[in-house]
Parts: sequence; C-alpha cells; structure tokens
Amino acid sequence: MTRHTASLVITGHDLDFREMAKAARGKLPVSVAPQAFAAIAASRGIVETILAENRPAYGITTGVGSQKDFAVDPASAAAYNARLVAAHATRVPGPTLPAEAVRGAMIFLANQFANGLSGVSPELVELLVAAINGDKMPEIDGSGSVGASDLVPNAQLAHWLLNRPEAKKLGLPRPKETLSLINNNAVSLAQGALALASAERLLAAFDLAAAAALEGFRGNLGSISEAANRAHKREGQRRAAERLRHFLSDSRLWNKGEPRLLQDPLSFRCVSQVHGAAAEVFAETAKVWNSELNSVNDNPIIDRETADAVSNGNMDTTRLTLAADHLRQALGKMCDLAGERVHKQQWPAFTGLPTGLAEESGAVGGVQFLNLGHITASLVTSVKIWARPSLLNSVGQVADGVEDTASHALHAVHDLMRVIDAGWKIAGLELMIAVWAMKRRRLGKADLGKGIRPAVEILGDMLPIGREGDAIFDIAPLIAELQSGALLDHVLTESREKVDLALD
Repeated sequence: MTRHTASLVITGHDLDFREMAKAARGKLPVSVAPQAFAAIAASRGIVETILAENRPAYGITTGVGSQKDFAVDPASAAAYNARLVAAHATRVPGPTLPAEAVRGAMIFLANQFANGLSGVSPELVELLVAAINGDKMPEIDGSGSVGASDLVPNAQLAHWLLNRPEAKKLGLPRPKETLSLINNNAVSLAQGALALASAERLLAAFDLAAAAALEGFRGNLGSISEAANRAHKREGQRRAAERLRHFLSDSRLWNKGEPRLLQDPLSFRCVSQVHGAAAEVFAETAKVWNSELNSVNDNPIIDRETADAVSNGNMDTTRLTLAADHLRQALGKMCDLAGERVHKQQWPAFTGLPTGLAEESGAVGGVQFLNLGHITASLVTSVKIWARPSLLNSVGQVADGVEDTASHALHAVHDLMRVIDAGWKIAGLELMIAVWAMKRRRLGKADLGKGIRPAVEILGDMLPIGREGDAIFDIAPLIAELQSGALLDHVLTESREKVDLALD
C-alpha cells in the first residue's frame, strides 16, 4: 500500500515506485540512511585494497567492455575514469529526458550504492544526494540504451555530476566510480517508476470511463453483477466489477426494465474481465519494478565476504522488459475496448439516438461532426503499434561481440509511456462521449450512479454540445482535468480501494 511520508530516506532495501515517482517530481526531500554509509565505506575500502595490490579486477584495474583485457596503469587511473565517462557520453540528436526522470535515475543510483556492493566512496553518494535535492537537472538524451545498462544517458548524467565544483574539490571520480555510475539501468527504472505511477491512476480513469459508457449507453449491468463474477475465480475481475458497481451505485440502470438491450456488445459486457486482467498485470509489474529498484545491477560488485570484485550479468533487463511488454499489452487491450465503446455510442443502430449523438438527424452537429471517433481510432492504432513486444528484437553484435544479447528495457519503457499517454486521451474521449450521450438522453443527476455524477458536473459544461463547429474544440483541458487527479480523487473518495489498485 502507499506510504505517506514527508521525506524519502534511502536504505537500499525498501524503495517503492510511488515514493520514487513523488521524490523524482521534487515533492519529497531525499536522504540516505546513516547506517548505509558503513556498508558503502567498507566496500570502498576493498576497492582501495585491490588498487593498492594492482590485482586484476574488471573496470577497476582493467579496461571495460571489449577492452577488458588491457590493464590500466594505477598512476593514471583517475585520468582514465574521467576520460571513460566523457567517452561514453556521446550526444545523440533527439528527445531529451524530463527533469523528473533524471532525478529519478539519481535516486536509483543512491539506493543501489546504499547496498554497499558497488565500491563507490561515501563522498560520491553525498554528492548524489545534494544533486537530487537541487533544483537544476541536466539535459540528458532519451536514447542510447539497448537494455544492457543505460550506458549513454547514464554517462551524460555522470559527466554532469562529476563536473560539478563539489566533485572537483573531492577529487571525484575515483577508480571504479565512473563504471558504477554508468553500468546500470537507472534511466529505465526511473522512467518505468514514473510510468507506473501514472498507469495506476489510468486504470481508475478507464474504470470511470467504462462505467460512464454503460450509463450513457443504458447498458445491462448484469455483466458486472456479483452473480456473474462469482462464476469465475478471477481476483482482478472481482475487484474490477466491485469498482464499476461502486461508480454506478444508485444508478437507475439497476432497476428492472432500464437497460435497453437484453445483452450488450462484448466491449461493454467484458469490461470487468479485461480491466481485471489488466489490474492483475499491473500488480505483477509493480512487484517486479519494486524488486528491481532495490537490486544492484552494477558490474562488478564488491563482495565483502571474499573482499574481491565479482563480474556478473546483473545489468540484464529481461525481467523488466517482460513486465513492461506485458503491461503495454494489457493497457492496449483496455484501449481497444474503449475505442469500440466510443464507436458503439455514436452508432444509431446500437444507441437508438441520432447519428453521432446529434440533437436530431441532419448534416451538422453531434460528436461525429467533431471527429472524436476518428481521433480515438487513430490513438488506438498507435497504442497497438507501441504495445508490440520489445524483448525479442535483435540487438546484433555490440562491443566487438562481447555484448551479444540485450533486452531493450528502455525501448519497452518508452513505448509504455507512449501507451499511457495515449491511454489518458482515449479514456478521456470515452468519458466525454459518455457524458454527451447522457445529456442527449436528458438524464438527470438523480438518474446516474453516484460515482458518475461528478464527472457529468465537471465535464458537462466543458463540452460544446449544441455548439459543434462554432469554434475549434480543444480536448486538452478535459484530458488535463481527468489526468490531474482532482476528478478521480473526487469520484473515488468513498471507494474502499481509492486509487491504490494494486492487488495485495
């Protein structure tokens, strides 16, 4: 469950994606637990011993990647580490990361280092914390990762961090520190945490939109009844049906004879099944993400039991990519059904209303005159493209064949963010059209479910009903109203689960 805290204290072991997202947006001050510094200092001591003995250790006394077989002269180790970060920080034209993703990446780094397995100095961790709590974030490219460490964006972040005046005064980076800063999945994990925080609320928005669609369509609520859902042992479906019934409590639709059809189209009839499956996938994805947020994907790690550096493949992102692929497909299915309901609500054969929910049949007016159906169809198409699995895309031979497999986590997460962004628009469009249908049916507040009434009150006046074509209709304010949380917070106030939709 969500923990409500006034600050984020990093321990290395209990970072949650919700807290990370909140802190990444600058809404929580961040610190590292004092006890973590003992482990950090101990592993740093081992690195210093390896250096003093000039023992072969990957990335500490040797080069990296395909240059791993070449030794680094201890006398030039500091200069080598400074050059290593600049060499990997190649700039790539294109989109840059939002500030919250950059801050989130540094939060992950601090959490990883707090485990005491990376061999970085306490001074570097303190520098990280100061940067996290600062106002200014660097401009970092959003590409350059194949999912076997976010090397290029990490290196750009590390270059900015290590060129701060405080870093220069402390003599940073020291041997191993550059490698620890760049050889991890900080950007993918941070972007994913931010995406999950948005997706969690999007699930609630889709529930609200589907419930409103049932109301506007005058659908048959038998499909979400307790009797229907007792027939299956699907926990997600049960909870989804409960949420839908909560939104529709006290609706006139529960009265006998109110639903217009004996049986609705499948896009209405299967809401609890599809939304429930998506809720279960979200819960599993959240578990994976929280586990990875508290794991160490540095290479090599510093093993305090053997006092040695251990090379490994913990930077592999197969688990992350599988989770993100799965969630994109689940959200894509929700978007697909929402798109179908959008069209059915404008179709006279299904609604019994004029074409496009116009006031009366004619050449102008209604939703169709505003092309909302076309916009929805375009967004659903994009979602289906972005929902395709990323995991099995070939990476080819990288670093002279040393890096011959990768899992594309950052690509999977970027596409997840695209799906979520489109999902908010699709849920908003479905909700708008549902409210439009309620207005056309002359339904009063008392006719509607308790959870639907605030949406009609808040959004109803924002829709150009009866003014179609008088001016360009901008849907952005309605999407922002839904996405901001105020509407969801209002309609979910009495819900037992509120916005925390993850299954226990």
